[in-house]
Amino acid sequence: MSEMDWVPPSCDAVALLPAGLRWDAVRTFTVFARRAFEMLDVSERCAPIVDPLTAAAYWLVPAGQASVVPQRERLGRHVALLGPGPGTHYVGVPSAHRNTGPGLRWRLQVDWSGRYLAEPRHLCVILASAVRFAHGAAALSSPCPACVWDSARTGEAPAGGRSGPAEPVPCCLEADPACDHTARAPANRRRT
Repeated sequence: MSEMDWVPPSCDAVALLPAGLRWDAVRTFTVFARRAFEMLDVSERCAPIVDPLTAAAYWLVPAGQASVVPQRERLGRHVALLGPGPGTHYVGVPSAHRNTGPGLRWRLQVDWSGRYLAEPRHLCVILASAVRFAHGAAALSSPCPACVWDSARTGEAPAGGRSGPAEPVPCCLEADPACDHTARAPANRRRT
């Protein structure tokens, strides 16, 4: 079984499971998650957990990978990367069949891949674009090295959202091509 083959418990109740053991978790607010779904439904096709009570969404990623995401500091207060370390973080994980109704549930798109774990580097590039889309580039705590390099090389502003809150909201979310390429490069993926 590969690290991407994890499946949730089959019980009817929500299980409170520790991040950092079988998987790490990436948590964000649903305001950013809704924008990220537009791209992730096509590119990642994995199932996040949606918690309407706390207005949060969680993506589970292979164990040990949340701590190596290059976008970690940049995402700051908008995205939490939960894994091993001081203090254990617990995530409410619904049963595999809970994907509708009120309360904690899996968000499954029509052509879902069957995976419950996401690739963290690509996920965080998309979430950074969602934060920039919603609040402008100033909402991110630092510039992305790939975006800065690409924008300096081409003389254009980074793609994927507004440069500030006064700019009009673009019609759709897109990730900076340099960031996405860097995140998807085989050298950046964890070797198994």
